Amino acid sequence: MGNAATKTNYASNKSISKKVCIVPIGTIDKEILHYTQKELEIRFNVKIDIGRQLEEPAYAYHKQKKQYYSTRILKRIHKLRLTGYDRILGIADVDLYVPERTFVFGEADIKKKVAVISLTRLRQKFYDLPEELTLFRKRIIIEAVHELGHTYGLRHCTNNKCVMFLSNNLSDTDQKGAVLCSNCKAIMKDKKTITN
Repeated sequence: MGNAATKTNYASNKSISKKVCIVPIGTIDKEILHYTQKELEIRFNVKIDIGRQLEEPAYAYHKQKKQYYSTRILKRIHKLRLTGYDRILGIADVDLYVPERTFVFGEADIKKKVAVISLTRLRQKFYDLPEELTLFRKRIIIEAVHELGHTYGLRHCTNNKCVMFLSNNLSDTDQKGAVLCSNCKAIMKDKKTITN
């Protein structure tokens, strides 16, 4: 597994001392958390811990929209002030939005190095379709890599096959996959060199 990991990761080997914390927001399936943890460890070549569960984000709920304001969740994650971690990724199972968009799959704060993704719209069930666990897992990794990519300073990419392409809908997510394009990979390598 070591050789396969070095082919797919986005980080230099010396960055293994860096750590990321996944924070479950509300009740998140443990199997999904562990799957995400292992996949992200391979892709970013960092140690990833699963932190303690946060409460359901009632503080971010918008009654009229029946959605949750992701920026408020990011602020809550940042307020945890978790020491020993370079980045924090929240995973929620509520429908997220930002004021300028009807929904988002996730959001990141580049400066604070915190991100959040939602599982809700990644499920087939949301679209009244039969569940597909493999597809659901794939989508989680795509969105997690995308939002963590932002915390490394990557911006949205114009290449619709790159994981950093902005997903306006689920077909964008399914089309792009979880891999950085060569241009974003080079940018990531530069940024990793600077931060190490």
